[in-house]
Amino acid sequence: MRYAPPLLEIDIVTAAIVVLLAVAGVLLWRHQRVQAAQALDEAQRQICRLAASQHSLRDAERRRIARDLHDDLGQHLLALGLDLGALASAHPALRLPLEALQERVGQATRAMRAIVHDLPGEALESGLEGAVQQQIAQFSRLSGIRCRLDAEPDAFAAPDGGIEAVLYRVLQESLSNIVRHAQASEVCVGLCRQEHSLSLTVRDNGAGLPQPTARRGHGLRGIAQRVSEAGGRFDIASTPGAGTALTMSFPIQ
Repeated sequence: MRYAPPLLEIDIVTAAIVVLLAVAGVLLWRHQRVQAAQALDEAQRQICRLAASQHSLRDAERRRIARDLHDDLGQHLLALGLDLGALASAHPALRLPLEALQERVGQATRAMRAIVHDLPGEALESGLEGAVQQQIAQFSRLSGIRCRLDAEPDAFAAPDGGIEAVLYRVLQESLSNIVRHAQASEVCVGLCRQEHSLSLTVRDNGAGLPQPTARRGHGLRGIAQRVSEAGGRFDIASTPGAGTALTMSFPIQ
């Protein structure tokens, strides 16, 4: 019986050591989890920064192409129109066919200007709100489809410039898909800003998609790729005969 107390003390010390080791293990595990989460967050931020940088480079190239189109091709079309006018004056018998050619040159000039204007670097010069409103107005005018904008007052409050360009592009592609495939008579574009995200929804009342998740055309794949590169999320809700809703959510600072 005289040796029981030392054995009890040893058991208590051993138990204390085991508890301390367990606590240390838990703390180490939690620390490693925190480090892993931080590393993952940093990797995601780097991916977003790289995607934004890539979009900036693309937009810079588009602006260069726009300047070249406007300055070089625009001058050639102007000179061609003037030459046709001079020929029509010099040869009255050819006036009607030459005037028809002048009209075609004018159409080509207007088409070129529309392409230049629709490039994000040009369209976004007036800000995201003006670019979106102008795009919706142009879509309604050219397609004959009613389109309304439903945006909260702070939806256009200065998001990151890279996100602005991506949002504008996916809106363009979404509206183009509706014209090509939806057979819709009405479209609603919604823009909602939350603390850390900006959501764009494009909803139509058209034919819908038979298999929205399994059957994506080139346009939907392009939208999904743009949204993914910006670190966002892309969702499709569609019922055959009841229209389609595309929702794109982008992270913002």
